[in-house]
Amino acid sequence: MAVRDLIGEIENASAPERHLDSAIGILLGWKRKVEYVKTDEHGEPVRKVFWIVPTGDDYGKVPRFTNSLDAAMMLAREISPDSVGGVSWEKDGQGTAVLGEGPYCRAATPAMALCVAALRAKLAADEDDDE
Repeated sequence: MAVRDLIGEIENASAPERHLDSAIGILLGWKRKVEYVKTDEHGEPVRKVFWIVPTGDDYGKVPRFTNSLDAAMMLAREISPDSVGGVSWEKDGQGTAVLGEGPYCRAATPAMALCVAALRAKLAADEDDDE
């Protein structure tokens, strides 16, 4: 999924979603591996999805970027390690975040807003690299 499309999906989501976390993970280098392992009670193979961490061949779980402020901060630090940022939240649970010189970003939760801010920083850096 393109970064711009992912930003739009996160901004429009009403709650954290694992498919968004997976899309972010893929951007960071996580690899998805599908295997058909054991058989079910009818003798059919069962589809199993494994995630391989970006730094090697070990299996892991893609962090819950859209649900966890810790994971969203990890994303922000991965994408823009030298930037400072901020996150705020409102009574209704919505969040706002900013990273570096980027725009203020809003989303359904503070973690989701920080994901948007980090992805906007990535998009800006990628566009700078293209020039």
